[in-house]
Amino acid sequence: MKHLRRPSRHRRLPGRLLRVAGLGVALLLLAGWAAWPGTANAVAGTAALLSLPTRVAGTPTTQGVLLQHKATPPPAATPSAANSPASAATTPPPTPSRTIQSMVDAAAPGSVVVVPPGIYRETVTITKPITLVGEPGAEIRGSDVWTGWTKVGAYWVRGTVPAFPASNAPCLPASNGRCDWPEQVFLDGKPLEQVAANPVSGQFAIDSAREVVLANDPGGHTVEVTTRQAWIVGGADDVTIEGFTMRDAASSPQRGAIENDGHANWTIEDNTLSDAAGADVFLNGAAGIQVLDNDIARGGQEGLSLDKTTGAIVRGNTVHDNNTELFDTAWEAGGAKITRSTDLTVDGNTFSRNFGAGLWLDMGCDRVTVSDNRADHNARTGIAFEVSHDGTITNNAVWENGWDKPASWGAAGIFVNSSDHTLVSSNVVAWNVSGITVLSEQRSDARPVVDISIQDNTIAASDAFSPGNRYALRWLEDYRGPLYLAGANNHGANDRYWYPTTTATAARFHWTADLSQLAAFDQTPGEHGGVYISAAQLDQTLRAAGVPTSQEQH
Repeated sequence: MKHLRRPSRHRRLPGRLLRVAGLGVALLLLAGWAAWPGTANAVAGTAALLSLPTRVAGTPTTQGVLLQHKATPPPAATPSAANSPASAATTPPPTPSRTIQSMVDAAAPGSVVVVPPGIYRETVTITKPITLVGEPGAEIRGSDVWTGWTKVGAYWVRGTVPAFPASNAPCLPASNGRCDWPEQVFLDGKPLEQVAANPVSGQFAIDSAREVVLANDPGGHTVEVTTRQAWIVGGADDVTIEGFTMRDAASSPQRGAIENDGHANWTIEDNTLSDAAGADVFLNGAAGIQVLDNDIARGGQEGLSLDKTTGAIVRGNTVHDNNTELFDTAWEAGGAKITRSTDLTVDGNTFSRNFGAGLWLDMGCDRVTVSDNRADHNARTGIAFEVSHDGTITNNAVWENGWDKPASWGAAGIFVNSSDHTLVSSNVVAWNVSGITVLSEQRSDARPVVDISIQDNTIAASDAFSPGNRYALRWLEDYRGPLYLAGANNHGANDRYWYPTTTATAARFHWTADLSQLAAFDQTPGEHGGVYISAAQLDQTLRAAGVPTSQEQH
């Protein structure tokens, strides 16, 4: 295939918005209250800024324009409905009286546009430098509420779903082809599973007339059907998107519901993004990309995808429960995949419970730092660095990865595949199928595996559960390549290991051949100064890293 927990964020007013708000108040005093729709609205609009989320340095300077739009409150009798798969709303959201697109179109370049609470069912195209800030409760959805269903036999039918672009992406067998079907239906905020025909409760189908076919009676429920492919489409540099919830989109494989379309200096910050058919976010072909402090979940293929970026920063995000549509994980699927990117920083994120790799760097990434991340319970690899150069993978906590396909080479906490000049150091790697694997693979795009250093890591495993050997550290080669040559300068040093016992008959290490004894492995270039640690030392290390102190049953 191809550890440290961040403190909780506190929302405060960005310095830029303080300056803009101050300017706005001054202009109001000079121009008179008559310039506003009403004194009460002006006061409320200024006060609303106090709950805006934190901005970061390095984003575009505004030109002192703040747009504030007041939403129309809903009727008191409007019934409440679940608005996300995770939770149900106790009160209905406000009904917007303007679209976000109209607010963006009315703004001058460099403006800060503040979007009030409400569900905005639209795709927003941004063609000017702008900062778009969602107040708490501001949502963009790619779905519409459908009513007027017709009972036809055992089913309820309603049309018509737009014709989305065809896909022929590889699916896992358990997908039954649905990874290539971008249509989505949500019943009270919970996704239904798409099938080819004859749905049962919890499922839906699309018939030959592109009508939605439900098995569940929609009466008394809110049914949302996805009708748009994207939430945000880029057409300009210097754009910031902050503070929104966005969900439901029929994005294509390897495409995102948020896209910059090659434009530079995009910041995606402090959003909750979920339930796109392809990727939730795809940013490509640009410098100055920042993805900061978002919750990115339930992407049909993956949560986050970057390609051909320079100087990108991915920090503080939680990327979890992605590849819901079971795309082939050996092709591209899981938490985050980043390709052909240089001078990249991936720091302080959590990659959890993705069906595939948690974090996958591939296809010529160069000068990459992967630090202080947490990768756990991903079906394949926790952190993969493949066909890439000059990587530093350090101070990460990586546990319980690889258990969906334990016999594969990539079933490891950290996997360095066909890459060179890479340091893997000071990581806590526990309870994975294998701890750390370095692979020199015969393939046309492989880099010579040279100057790989594995050092100062703590690796914990048991001899149980796996159908094969439970390797702590293994150096593998599937052809006569450079991996084991002295001049290749591949080596391990000062790694700490824990198994229930310090003696074994099963293989725990590999350098040219399987080895069961640490003393023998320590005589190879694959390790020097490696030691077993005590249970007390392991417990202290795992607790400090926030990693469970025992392995789950498999």
